[in-house]
Amino acid sequence: MIFHLPSILYSILFFGGLELVAFGSDTALFIAAGVLFLFSFFATYTISRRALFLAIPVFFTFSDVALLFFIDPPMEKHAFVLLSTIIYYLALLGVYRLHTYRRDQTARGMIVAVSTVTTFFLYTACYGVYLNFVIPVGALMAAYFLITLLISANYFLIIAHERQRTALVYSFVIALSMAQIAWAVNFWPFGYLTTGVISLIFYYILWDLAQSYFLNLLSKKRVIANVVFFSMLAALVLLSSRWLPAI
Repeated sequence: MIFHLPSILYSILFFGGLELVAFGSDTALFIAAGVLFLFSFFATYTISRRALFLAIPVFFTFSDVALLFFIDPPMEKHAFVLLSTIIYYLALLGVYRLHTYRRDQTARGMIVAVSTVTTFFLYTACYGVYLNFVIPVGALMAAYFLITLLISANYFLIIAHERQRTALVYSFVIALSMAQIAWAVNFWPFGYLTTGVISLIFYYILWDLAQSYFLNLLSKKRVIANVVFFSMLAALVLLSSRWLPAI
């Protein structure tokens, strides 16, 4: 099932709210953003009826609003809002299907996709704020840590609800690693988009190792393949990027 009427209706309302955030006045922007967060919370809980499924769509809403501040051309804003609405629909559909059947692999794939996009948006927005404002690197590290911990823990608790303590420990270790990576990329001469991509690559390597463990798919071949592939991808991104911060 790829069509779910309540999710479609909520996504249409989400589209309207995000448009108000993107093009409203300064006062309307903050009001619309606050209403959008509450709406996302209400919509997700109405569909899933479980607190565990609230985090991903709500985090995604926050990441959308945060990244919108770094997009200026109107057409790019419209395109971003449309793309975000599609991803938001996948989030709602994913939590609905998981609520119906906890082991739905397609729904898990939807949640993985939304979690990945959310992580990228938040990493990018945080580094953009760090470049544009006088913020200590410790705050950037704390933001990376908190983002990683909350998103990772939410997903791991979904796929490994019978091993909650282990899921939380793995989430904490990955979050601590990403905080160290945030400190390292602080010295790199790149803008926030490139840094967001590189941070996401590092995160995905760690995240996939933990996911493979919980799903009993972990193997030496998989680890080597991931490290080699994503190292090549990271090198390609770095070589094709401007070596000056694009503030």
